[in-house]
Amino acid sequence: PAVERQAPAAAAGPRLPRGCVRSPARAMAAAHAAPTTPQRRALPAVAAAHAAAAARATLAAATLAAFCSSFPAARADPAAEMLARHVTAKVPAGEVEAALAEFVSFSESRGLGMALGEEKGRMLEAAVRQGLPASGPAVVYEAGCHAGDGTLSAVSAVRERAGSVVVSTEGNAKWLDAAKQVVGHATEGTGVKFLPLAFHESEDLDTFLDELQEKHGISRFDSVIFDHDEKYFLTHLKVILSRGFLRPGGTVYVDNVKRKAKQLRKFIEFVSTRSGHGFQTEIKSVSQPYPDAVAISVFEGSPVEL
Repeated sequence: PAVERQAPAAAAGPRLPRGCVRSPARAMAAAHAAPTTPQRRALPAVAAAHAAAAARATLAAATLAAFCSSFPAARADPAAEMLARHVTAKVPAGEVEAALAEFVSFSESRGLGMALGEEKGRMLEAAVRQGLPASGPAVVYEAGCHAGDGTLSAVSAVRERAGSVVVSTEGNAKWLDAAKQVVGHATEGTGVKFLPLAFHESEDLDTFLDELQEKHGISRFDSVIFDHDEKYFLTHLKVILSRGFLRPGGTVYVDNVKRKAKQLRKFIEFVSTRSGHGFQTEIKSVSQPYPDAVAISVFEGSPVEL
């Protein structure tokens, strides 16, 4: 199975791009699978089509395997760099939707595995829109921005609110650099401020929030997007709540709820509508680019101690 935004735990190695598999050899073996002799004799046309498809899969798997095998070396990330160069060259500055469409199309056509996909992107945008204040600019906090496609969806949600800020953090320097290029190019002249910051999940979030307030004057989030290492989701949410950074009426968007159900069980229990922690949570199924689910939680205010 594909591994999406793999956790950067010290013992497990760095996070992998969304489309990387744990074992490139396994992907190659699957790609080389061929029809049996009886199938070839009985269904020559089907066998030929299968062989052609297998050849295409072999090429894609080989490319992906070579790409994934470059981790965990501290080298340049070719997928992120290719995406950044392509999007900024292909799409005019200030065209947020066009940049996102080109990002997804290029990633999928090259088998880079760097994009959330259109369906998740729409849900992320809808979650951010749901958390917008009644009027005026909004502040979005995104943990784990990867190369910036989720960020572009968030920008799409707030671009009509002049003065809005999207704060995006990432612990992978190459991915953050790609996001700076892609999102910085796409938001040029839009009135939305993109604030990309280096922050690893294992660092102290309290200190990060202090610096965010002192250096940038940000003390409240209207929407929070968690797409970093899932083992920090609950801890980080509790810090945000204890500091009063999530505005009542604001939203929390979480990816991989189905694919990582075991890892996210305690988080989902905490934000469940029945938990008494002040959230109304809806789980939405996703079919593309693979079966999964996302959680969108509306914060109504916490009546209990965290």
